[in-house]
Amino acid sequence: MIVRLLTLSVVGLFMSPVALADRLLDFSAKMEINKELLASGAETVFSEDGFANDLPTGTLSDIVQRPSKESLATGRSANDTQIYKLVAPSVVLIVTKEGLGSGSLLSSAGDILTNYHVVKGYSTVAVIFKPEKEGVAPGRNDVKLGEVVRFDQVADLALLRVREVPPGRTPVRLGSSDDISVGADVHAIGHPTGEAWTYTTGIISQYRLAYKWKNSGDDIQHIADIVQTQTPINSGNSGGPLISDAGALVGVNSFKAAGGEGLNFAVSVDDVKRFLLRSNQASSPPVGSPNVPECKPKTLSKYRSQDNKSQITSLDMFCDGRASAEYVVSDDASAPIFLRVDRNGDGKADVIFFDLKRSGKWDVSWWDDKYSGQWSLVGYHEDGTLKPSRFESYSDYQKRRLANRQPN
Repeated sequence: MIVRLLTLSVVGLFMSPVALADRLLDFSAKMEINKELLASGAETVFSEDGFANDLPTGTLSDIVQRPSKESLATGRSANDTQIYKLVAPSVVLIVTKEGLGSGSLLSSAGDILTNYHVVKGYSTVAVIFKPEKEGVAPGRNDVKLGEVVRFDQVADLALLRVREVPPGRTPVRLGSSDDISVGADVHAIGHPTGEAWTYTTGIISQYRLAYKWKNSGDDIQHIADIVQTQTPINSGNSGGPLISDAGALVGVNSFKAAGGEGLNFAVSVDDVKRFLLRSNQASSPPVGSPNVPECKPKTLSKYRSQDNKSQITSLDMFCDGRASAEYVVSDDASAPIFLRVDRNGDGKADVIFFDLKRSGKWDVSWWDDKYSGQWSLVGYHEDGTLKPSRFESYSDYQKRRLANRQPN
């Protein structure tokens, strides 16, 4: 496992994910494009955000097919158990192409608090809520698309928002600096080294005001009031809550000392409150993946299918001059519009977007992110753009479709 370093003195808590596999699916489709939309140019149906290639769908494929389970410290008291049951459903797993982190649900409107370094460089990330039932994989109502609405680079804080919060999630209550006392018991819930919803407990070692630190490969001088604890945290805990004995958030777990045991640090709740109050001075997050210039799809050619039953537009989706997608409309007005995308240039589609109602808005998408010849994820597009707002595993999608006897 790769652990990201934050200077020589601290170790980050942001865990790098497994790399994507290297094969794509060869898919022969029979559904095609809408002539009316085609006449005005295929690009008109694409959102301004462009293709959702910055989403960590490969990592999601693993997560939605892996059952979740409690990971609790041994020797727990009744209060420990109660705190976990109270707070864990509102602790989320945050996934980007570069790593995993944690976050806390702050409102029923879908506001989520995390570290800036967890979402740095991204305008959208995947947010996974804890399944209501232990031992099952996250379902289609648990995996959401989160928008980065603002951040504070100096305090290393960020605020995300999801459109819909799954039922049964109570926002985490914010505590105050009065809850921060040396020797007081505190608790952490997060996803260290990818072990989802892990609970640990310890004590506050010190409360350090105006504490300064730097992250490796980053020239930002961070400064915030910091809660120092010996509560065990590791890579993947970044952005998760540090919780008081009363069940309130008193800090955001952010980093740990390199080469030292029990030296863990959380940005204090007072800094969190100051950050949340600066809503009208919010910074705008960058668009798309880090260091990737903006790219808009370009039409390369238009032609009829071999059976002369549909019209196809060949597109350059990645601004490299090569055909990487086919936007297709059948002459049969009852057939869906769809877009086949080839992300590695081998001439084989690994993502298919469907416009089931021929409305110019995308409804659902299929993803082969293991590049193994099998669909692994299904995305749902509530706003009609190319970025799914939520996901589920393809196997669960098929089970529901067959149970309901729904057509493809």
